[in-house]
Amino acid sequence: MDVSVSSKKAWTITLVGALFFFYSFIQVNMMAPLHGPLMKFFGASPKDIGMLSAWFFWANIIFIFPAGLILDRFPIRFLMIINMLLAVLGTTVFAFADTLAQAAVGRFLSGIMMSFGLIICLKLASIWLPPQRMALASSLIIAIGTFGGIASQAPLAFSIEAFGWRGALSIVALLGIAIGAILWFVIKEPTLREKEMVQGQKINIFKSLWLVFKQKQNWICGFFIALLNLPFAILAALFGATYLMQAYQISLVEASSTISMLFFGMLFGSPFWGWLSDFLKQRKKPMYIGGILCLILMLIVLYGSDFSLLMLHGLFFAVGFTSSSQVLGYPVITESNPSAVSGTALSLAAFLIMGGGYGLGLPFVGELLNQKWEGKIIDGIQNYSIEAYRSAFLVIPIGIILSIIFVYFMKETKCQSIVKKD
Repeated sequence: MDVSVSSKKAWTITLVGALFFFYSFIQVNMMAPLHGPLMKFFGASPKDIGMLSAWFFWANIIFIFPAGLILDRFPIRFLMIINMLLAVLGTTVFAFADTLAQAAVGRFLSGIMMSFGLIICLKLASIWLPPQRMALASSLIIAIGTFGGIASQAPLAFSIEAFGWRGALSIVALLGIAIGAILWFVIKEPTLREKEMVQGQKINIFKSLWLVFKQKQNWICGFFIALLNLPFAILAALFGATYLMQAYQISLVEASSTISMLFFGMLFGSPFWGWLSDFLKQRKKPMYIGGILCLILMLIVLYGSDFSLLMLHGLFFAVGFTSSSQVLGYPVITESNPSAVSGTALSLAAFLIMGGGYGLGLPFVGELLNQKWEGKIIDGIQNYSIEAYRSAFLVIPIGIILSIIFVYFMKETKCQSIVKKD
């Protein structure tokens, strides 16, 4: 970081840069309110829509490591603008699609953007802010991103009801153009960034990958984040709204507003866990607390019954709040890797999150639901029993248990770099 730069300017650029993740989060989660309308329009099954959603995350998987390598070597503003253009193009293609194949092309293009989603914002923060501010910065970036998750639920559901799913997607595309313009005028990089890019370019690409892959801590943190993120990957990204509509006989807007509470929970939870970790000067203890509480709450959500809408809102908020302790995995990664390969290290975590929780998780849960389908169709949409959903969603608490186990094997950084100096 350029120490001559004012703290106010550094924080302004960091937080405005988080708008990139805000838009990425809209793209990730907007399929939940679109799930029912798309099934009806295309005459598709949950598995078909799960596969459509997966194209977004497969693009992520393909481009995520190139994204990390590129990020360590090229200007951030340039990369943000190129990816915003791809996302807007993809959303436009999706909005005018007449077949699932055409829609898949649009989702694939938008998915390329998400390969840079969070890691480009964390990289921007790391070059402007000192290491002791990274936990707070990571938490605030993710908190801003959660507004995108919120916008992708009830507000998008309102837009779908008012303008149809094509009109709603057109609004999302226009929003992307506006955010791209803001990023172009605000994002800058300190002079020391040029030296870092030169250093990154001097490191052979395969050496960068080797440095990241051989670091056990990177894999542990990536799996921890991916598994504790499953409530968002499964419920918020696709299946949650349809489940709530069928299980509690509520409207799309009511279901989407309930899913939005996951993001409100993350909005408040992310800064809290970042603050708690910095206050305790520990990373692992808050991870344990968040993971255990999230497991208990998720079991209540899945196996409780007769919840009022207000109770559902409270439970989903609490799940989002506790699941957001996953954000502590990101500063652990930056504290465990040299700056010149930190972008590549973060891309490994993103690969595990998108590849596991979304790319494989969504089609897998869709297939589990298909196996339990009894042939019931209501208003043109396949209907499932609560038992079918509970059986399929069992992957969420199992994943959370595994995330807690991964914390045990993680090396405590005590909120400081543990990279050995040559």
